[in-house]
Amino acid sequence: MIAVFVQALTPIILLAGLGILLSRKTQYLDSPQLGALVSNIGIPALLLHSILNMKMELSGMLSLVAVTIVILVLVGVASFVFLKLLGLPVRFYLPPLVNPNTGNLGTPVAYALFGVEGLTVAIVVSSVVQISHFTLGVGFMSGSYHPKQLVKNGPVLALIVGGVFSGMQLSLPEAVMNTLGMLSAITLPIMLMLLGKSLASLSINDKSQIKRVVSLSLFRPLIGSGVALLVVPFFNFNSVETATIVMLHGMSVAVISYMLATRFDGPKDEIALMIMLSLPVSLGVAGGVWWWFQ
Repeated sequence: MIAVFVQALTPIILLAGLGILLSRKTQYLDSPQLGALVSNIGIPALLLHSILNMKMELSGMLSLVAVTIVILVLVGVASFVFLKLLGLPVRFYLPPLVNPNTGNLGTPVAYALFGVEGLTVAIVVSSVVQISHFTLGVGFMSGSYHPKQLVKNGPVLALIVGGVFSGMQLSLPEAVMNTLGMLSAITLPIMLMLLGKSLASLSINDKSQIKRVVSLSLFRPLIGSGVALLVVPFFNFNSVETATIVMLHGMSVAVISYMLATRFDGPKDEIALMIMLSLPVSLGVAGGVWWWFQ
């Protein structure tokens, strides 16, 4: 199991490390358009490519969508109460606590631990979480949100198109799929290098600030997996699906939360640190879930 985690984490650590190096030695990552490129091109291509490649019946997909929505809502309520108890504003801190890193961390770990069946579950769950990022995340961090913005959102449109094509058992030409695959390939590396850029410029010295970040970093994986454990038994999932869902909702703070905080002038340094501190906790949760369901 340790080898599995190392295999899943090594690319993440190396790319973030490369981002740290490039930010200190070059100006390659200084362009503000890199984040927009990822949000508007990379993520939609990644989602559409993933959905069209997965094999799952529509009923099973809808069940996964439903359980993910329920878990996210309950985690949102718990996070809201937690932030109020800490006296922290929900605008910038609620989305990172609600939305786990089901993409560049959860998906490879799910595949490594639970195989192809786990990967399929991860893609559906991750797709719903992506919608949450670009509705809940954008809505809170921007300070305003209108429902009509949803239909103009690239990732959401990609999910809708992918769902329609999957439901109707349609497929895109191979050349188009290859193009989507190439576009999606730029997404995670750029996101992780930009994360490294932020880590290179961390300036958190206040002890109370550090204590707050540690508390939030522990809360995210523990509340996510805990709520998932309570909710999943109400659905008719097999053991692999159950384990994968619980593991995914116990993942760390998502890199997209950092991207959104950067875009809307939020506490990006704190969120970057939350990502790194919540990583080992989420891996501990994943290991516990894997052991429990064996």
